[in-house]
Amino acid sequence: MGFLLFTALLIFCSAALLDPFLNLWDERFHALVAKNLMNHPLRPTLYDDPIVNMPYYRWDRYIVWLHKQPLFLWQIALSFKLFGVSEFTLRLPDVVMGTILVFAGYRTGKLLVNQRVGFIAGAMIISSGYLVDLVAGRQELDHNDFSFLFYVSMSIWAWTEYIFSRKKYWIVLIGCFSGFAILCKWLAGLLIYLGWLTWNLQQTKSRMTRFRELLVALLISIVIALPWQVFMFCTYPSEAIETYRLNATHFLSPVDGQNGSVWYHFEKFGIIYGVVSSFLIIPGFCILRKTIIEKSLFIPLVSMVLAVYLFFTIAATKMVSYTALVIMIMFLALASLYEFIFRWLSELFNNPVWKNSAYCAGVMGMVIIQFNLGYLQARHTENAQDPYFRNLLHNREVFRSLELPPNSVLFNVKGRHYVEAMFYTGLPAYPFIPTCDQCQELKRKGRVIAVFKTPSLKIPTCMTLDPTLIIIDQKISGE
Repeated sequence: MGFLLFTALLIFCSAALLDPFLNLWDERFHALVAKNLMNHPLRPTLYDDPIVNMPYYRWDRYIVWLHKQPLFLWQIALSFKLFGVSEFTLRLPDVVMGTILVFAGYRTGKLLVNQRVGFIAGAMIISSGYLVDLVAGRQELDHNDFSFLFYVSMSIWAWTEYIFSRKKYWIVLIGCFSGFAILCKWLAGLLIYLGWLTWNLQQTKSRMTRFRELLVALLISIVIALPWQVFMFCTYPSEAIETYRLNATHFLSPVDGQNGSVWYHFEKFGIIYGVVSSFLIIPGFCILRKTIIEKSLFIPLVSMVLAVYLFFTIAATKMVSYTALVIMIMFLALASLYEFIFRWLSELFNNPVWKNSAYCAGVMGMVIIQFNLGYLQARHTENAQDPYFRNLLHNREVFRSLELPPNSVLFNVKGRHYVEAMFYTGLPAYPFIPTCDQCQELKRKGRVIAVFKTPSLKIPTCMTLDPTLIIIDQKISGE
């Protein structure tokens, strides 16, 4: 187990070092808001210094940024505070959570089936290219989704421990982990209570006592998650209303063009769990049903998976990570199948040494197939055919090389790269050329205007008369 955890720490640290820049969706927003939270933990801002008078009406231009629940941002802000601001410290909370997740996967597999299933489940978490990409910030919603699936998985682990031990402190931990999950990505964090309720309905003895225990854990979750919702509505009412409206819109219509067919999440299954796993998951659940020690737990586990896939299949907005909150259960099912296959293969040998060797070879083969080094190399090196890596690395160097007065304001920053510009420079940045009225307002406030030069740049006459105007003759790459 110690070897497994040490390997997890090394792999997730390596993942955090893969991309030496802020990724586009949505890591750059999360990084900037977390950096601003260092100075005011209860006021999450995107534009910390909204010096230009303009409408800040979109989620990518808010002043107060309530687009996501705050726990994962607080984690990043704490990492920045303790270890300094960098791409690695941005991802460091994921490194810690990923290592703990391996332990939780091991323990849950060991309790449900046996120690070997737990070990394989932990190895699958370590070798998941999808989780590596989340830690690296490359997958959509990055640290937000990683934190969410972590806390949901921890609630499943704590519930499993409680079922087998009946120790009351696990009830408290279930409530805490579920409450933390809500504070990462809202009400889907209550998923464990669906499984728990399903399990309770199967019981014939002490049913009322077990319902009381469920309600105690649920109350703890509410006590953890509710204060932020109340604070948000009391302190930032208009922004909170807009945030909840946008969240509801995700279910009824595709947001930001994130749509897909009714088969979307089934088609993307291979991205999360590997192409081979698409064909193995049903046999995996069949083997899990056969080998699980406590038979009454099988239907609750399956009910959570089915509920997640049904809900997000109905929802109009589609993203790959939406179903990843059941990743613990999926890995346990696949680990049960792999353990069954490896055990069957090892039993073909009479010699104990050959048996153990065959088993180890099977586990190593699974890890190598899962990890897919070629895929990671193609996405996370400058030699990749996709210019994404080179463009963002170039932009980071441009922003970090700027030597501007501390009262400067950046303009004409291409696309949404104004977000990275604010993170690396600490200066307000905008994607447009200021109007004459805005220029006059900035001059009254004692600000220096700095504009990125582009081939089509047309500077208003009022700006050309400003002797302090700075033209930055460096290119911002990418969209």
